[in-house]
Amino acid sequence: MPPIHAQAAASFALLAGSAAALPIDGPLDAPHLHQNCSHAHHPTAPGVELAHACWPAADGTLTGRRIPVETLDAETVALRQFMASRNLTRGTVPERIDIVFVGDGYTASEQGLFQSDVDAIEGDLFQYEPFTTYKPFFRVQRVEVVSNESGVDNDPVQGIERDTALNMGYWCGGTERALCVSVSRAIQAAGAGVMTDVDQVIAISNSTKYGGVGYPSSNVGTSAGRNSAATQIVIHELGHSLGNLADEYTYGGPTNYTGGEPGTANVSTYDQSEQIAQQRKWYRWMGASFPVFDNPVGAYEGGQYSVNGIYRPSNNSMMRSLGRRFNAVSAEQLIKEFYREVRPIEDSTPVDSELTGDDSIFCVPVQPDGHDLTIVWDIDGTPIPAATDQTTLDLTTLSLGNSERVITATVVDPTPWVRDPSIRQQFLTETRSWVVNRCERLADIDGNGVLTFFDVSSFTLAFQIRDPLGDFNGDGLFNFFDFVDFINEFTNPCGN
Repeated sequence: MPPIHAQAAASFALLAGSAAALPIDGPLDAPHLHQNCSHAHHPTAPGVELAHACWPAADGTLTGRRIPVETLDAETVALRQFMASRNLTRGTVPERIDIVFVGDGYTASEQGLFQSDVDAIEGDLFQYEPFTTYKPFFRVQRVEVVSNESGVDNDPVQGIERDTALNMGYWCGGTERALCVSVSRAIQAAGAGVMTDVDQVIAISNSTKYGGVGYPSSNVGTSAGRNSAATQIVIHELGHSLGNLADEYTYGGPTNYTGGEPGTANVSTYDQSEQIAQQRKWYRWMGASFPVFDNPVGAYEGGQYSVNGIYRPSNNSMMRSLGRRFNAVSAEQLIKEFYREVRPIEDSTPVDSELTGDDSIFCVPVQPDGHDLTIVWDIDGTPIPAATDQTTLDLTTLSLGNSERVITATVVDPTPWVRDPSIRQQFLTETRSWVVNRCERLADIDGNGVLTFFDVSSFTLAFQIRDPLGDFNGDGLFNFFDFVDFINEFTNPCGN
């Protein structure tokens, strides 16, 4: 792939169309600007999100803090939303979760190094569940971004400044291991280099020094390109930016948690007995164990940077320590987010097809590794047992005749890693319906597909004001026969 040079902002205008008018931090070849992570804004101030910065403590568990960063200005939010939903190639490539790697501090002669750094990270990116099973849901791409100087700010020590395309640097917010990036530039560079939408951006630095940050509201994460923990950092940060998961470690905040119930799924102020009694948070998972997750599920005190007064689902998961598995509670949330981007039905006969009883209908689900999604077919609400889990339905086997019928396929992911029925129904289930022997309901005056009193009222009004709709038989006259024909069509639609 040709490199996206720092001064090639014009390519973004060509690829993104209307998005080219969106203001950004400035042209990519502007003088080097430092992202101010250490400002005094309150975390809830407009335009500010809390970035997660984590690093290993002496005992191997993670420590860290949340850093307020100005990334939610209207222009950057609009840019991110556009990149996540643009349809430059939709219809020619399958819908996937698009992860785009961009590099900072790699000069023109170091793009081969960037490629090898991404290869190393991507090679183990899907080693933990649920990423392993749902790897087919992802499309990983990379964009070469050329910087004027090699390396990033404050590496290896504070005070070093380098002229780079994405303004990456350590010591963000006064924290050495916090590796920040210009979010708008990272998103822009990713979008300029790929022809799909951009769901997650991973910005890696030309560095071996441990560092990383997750921007959960911006769907951006960072990591050092060649640190031995780089892949683990990326996986952990995806837990934040993709899964909206909280940190489960106990360092970096007050010893005693005094806040309200967190909005994230994997920490709670309720202990095990309270969750079960009140049916809160992960009560459905209490006591569960799966070989592929951190077990067993319970309510372990400590999480979200505090030791007391808040609980996590398992003893030592990926959101607490690098090199660990996710717990089942976090896996459920990740799967929900996977299906927010990738719908259960991969492809099907177009729902607006003109079908007769001599045709067939196909419906192909997405395919995780290791299990199939279920397919249930029905006709006018009555199941067709013989067609269960078949991707093609031969309508000639149903003896439909000439009357209008509705065929429906319902696809569900039956994974045992989702226990919340609302998540399964809303995200892991998709239904499509087709009309066979579709008839034209001439008495459907308002065109909503249903014959109701409003059609009668609309016809009567049209007749009274001599609107062409009132000339129901089309003979140019407004008379008794228009009413007769309308009533016949209304009471016997399609000749039924």
